[in-house]
Amino acid sequence: MKIKQCAFAIIGSCLLTQTSIAQEELSDDRQVEEREIRQQSISQPFYKRITAIQELMDADETRAEALESAKVQEGNARLNNYERALLFQTIGFIYTNESNYPDGIKYFEKSLAEDALPNEAQQGMLFSLASLYMQVEEYRKAIDTARRWFKYEQNPSGEAYILIAQAYSQLSEFKNAQPYVEKAIEVKEEPQKSWHQLLLAVYFETDQKPKAIPLLRKMVQIWPDEKQFWQTLSGIHMELKQDQEALATLMVAYRGALLDDDENAQLTLAQLNIFLNSPYTAGVIVEKGLASGVIERNKKNLELLQSAWSGAREYDKALATMGDLGNLTGDPLWAFRQAKVYNELGNWDRVVETARVAIERNYERPGEAYILIGIAHAESGRLRDAKTAFQSATESDNENDRKNAAGWLAYINDRLSTGASS
Repeated sequence: MKIKQCAFAIIGSCLLTQTSIAQEELSDDRQVEEREIRQQSISQPFYKRITAIQELMDADETRAEALESAKVQEGNARLNNYERALLFQTIGFIYTNESNYPDGIKYFEKSLAEDALPNEAQQGMLFSLASLYMQVEEYRKAIDTARRWFKYEQNPSGEAYILIAQAYSQLSEFKNAQPYVEKAIEVKEEPQKSWHQLLLAVYFETDQKPKAIPLLRKMVQIWPDEKQFWQTLSGIHMELKQDQEALATLMVAYRGALLDDDENAQLTLAQLNIFLNSPYTAGVIVEKGLASGVIERNKKNLELLQSAWSGAREYDKALATMGDLGNLTGDPLWAFRQAKVYNELGNWDRVVETARVAIERNYERPGEAYILIGIAHAESGRLRDAKTAFQSATESDNENDRKNAAGWLAYINDRLSTGASS
C-alpha cells in the first residue's frame, strides 16, 4: 500500500516504522484497505440457540444461564467459522457485561481469529478489544489492535485517535502520543476537555511549553470558568519570563470572580502587581481578601499589604496597616516606621506619639527613636523638649545614634543660647 506524505509532522525522534504508520493513520488522504468479504452461513438450529442465548443476556438474572448455554455450544464441532465467531463474540459480551475483562478479551480474540464476521461487526469487535486492552492496562496491545482497526476504517473518529494517544501516554511515550491527540482534537466537533488536558500534559512532558500557550488560550475561551486553566496559562507566561502576560491573564481570572475563594492565587496576583509596578491594585486585592476572610490576617499578609500601600504612596492606608502590624505582633519596629513616615509628612505630633510607642515596646535602637522625637519638637518650636529628647539619644548604645544626637544637641543649644523660642 502506497503511503502518502502526512500533513502532520511527528515531533521528536521515534522509530521509523512508528513514524510511517502514524503518518498513514493521520493523513487526510490516507488509503484504506478493503477486507475480503467472507461467505456467511448459519444453520437454523444454531440461529435459534444463539438468539435464545442473546435474549437471556439482556436480563441480569438470566445472564449466568446465558453463559452456561453458550459454553455448551462452544464444544459443538459442527459449527462453521462464522457460527464460532458469533458464539465467541456472544460469550465475550457476557463476560464484559459482568466486568470480567480478561475472559471477555480472550473470547473477543477467539472471535476475531475466525476472521468470519461481516466487516462492520469485525471492526466493532476490534475497537471493543482495543478499549478492553486499555481497561486491563495492556497498552501496547491496545495500540496494535487500534491500528488493525485503522487499516479498514475510512473515517476514523476522534475517539479512535485519542485511544492511541492515551495508550502512548500511559507508556510515557509522549512524542508518539502527540500527533494522535492533536488529530483527535482536530476531527472532533464538540470540544473534549480531557483531550485538551492530555495534549497540554504532552506539551509539558516533551518540554514544548511555548506550544501550551495557544492551546491554553483556546481552552480558557471554551471553558472560561475553569480556574486551573487560567492559572496554568499565567504560570507558563511567568516561567517564560512573560510577566506582563502572566499578570494580564491572572487579572482576567480575578475579575471573573474565579479566584474569590483562593488565598494563594490572590496573594500571587498581589505580589505580581507589586513586582510590575502596580502597587495600588495589589493593595486593593489584599485589602478585599482580608475583608472577605479569604486572606488570613497574619503578619506576612499584612506586610504585603503595607508594602503595596507604601509603594502606591497611599500613606494613610500604609500607616494604618503598620499600626495593625504593631498591634498584632507587638514588634516596636512598626511604631518606629510609622514615626518615620509621619516625619516625612511633617506630622510632628504623630511622630512624637508613635516614636514613644516604639520606645515603650523596647525598640532595639531607642536613640534613633529619641532623635525623631527631638526633630519633631524642634520643628514645632519646642526646643527644650527637643533638648531633652536629644540628651536621651546621646545615651544610646549605638555610636551613630550618639554622634547624630550630639550634633542635634549642639544645634539646639546654639538656638537656645541666642534666645530662640522654647
